[in-house]
Amino acid sequence: MTEPVRPVDASTVILVRNGVPVGAPWQTFMVRRHIKSDFAADVFVWPGGKVDASDRDPELLEQVVGHPLLPQGAPGPAEWKAIRMAAIRELFEEAGVLLARREDGGLLDLMREDADRFDRYRRQLQAGGTSMLEIAHEEKLRYLADALHPFSRWITPVPFRRRFDTRFFVALAPERQMPVHDRTETTASTWISPDDALQRYEEGEFPLVFATEQHLRRMQAFSSIDEMIAACEIADLEPVTPKVIERDGQQGFLLPGDDGYEAAPQLG
Repeated sequence: MTEPVRPVDASTVILVRNGVPVGAPWQTFMVRRHIKSDFAADVFVWPGGKVDASDRDPELLEQVVGHPLLPQGAPGPAEWKAIRMAAIRELFEEAGVLLARREDGGLLDLMREDADRFDRYRRQLQAGGTSMLEIAHEEKLRYLADALHPFSRWITPVPFRRRFDTRFFVALAPERQMPVHDRTETTASTWISPDDALQRYEEGEFPLVFATEQHLRRMQAFSSIDEMIAACEIADLEPVTPKVIERDGQQGFLLPGDDGYEAAPQLG
C-alpha cells in the first residue's frame, strides 16, 4: 500500500447575507469552478484555496487585527493567523470581497470611486503582480480576522491524489461590496439559499462535491445566519476525514459516526 498524500493546509469562506428581498431565506455566495480545474472541476463551491507562503509572512500578519482566541486543537497563533489570512486572500481573489477596514476605522467601500482601483489590485494579485502586504500598505488597510467565524475542518479522503486540510469559515458579506466571480478559476456565481442549492443539486442542475453537499445540509438546519454562527462548537472544529467505500459498484463516502465507519478500511 502506498503512503497517502500529505494534506495541504487550505481555507474556504462561506460568504453569507440576509435574504434578498427582505423576508426571503438567507443566502450564501457560491462560485462554479472552471471545467479545466485540476481539482473539483465544474462544480459549485465556496471561494477558497491552499495556504501560500505569502500568507505566513510575519510582516503581513502584523496587518491582521481582531484575532480571536485559538480554538482547542488549533495550530500556533501565527499559523492560525496565516490560515485566516489565506481565507481573506482567496475570498478577494475569487469573489472580489475584501474583509478589511481602513487604519482609521473607516469602511472599505468598493462600490464607488474605489471599485476600479481594487479590481486592478485583484487582477494584479491573481497574476502575481502585487501582494496582500503591498495592498495593505498602499491603501492603509487592516485585515479582519474576526470577520471569519470557524465552522468546520475537513480533510480530503486518503485515496485522493490531491488532499487538503481545509478550515471552513463563515463570513457576513460586508456592506458596500458586491461579490463577482473572477472569470479565470471560476466561470459563474450565484447567491443561493441552502434549500435551493440542495433542491437543484438533487434535480441534477447544481453540481456539488460530497463535502459541499454535506455542509449545505448542515447549514439547511439554521433559520438565520446568527443562529448558524452561534451554534458552532469546539467539536465542530475537530477534523472530519470521510472514508471512500464502494456500494453496488459506485463510489460512496462514510463519515465519522456513520455505521461501519470505524471498521471500513482506508482505500488507496
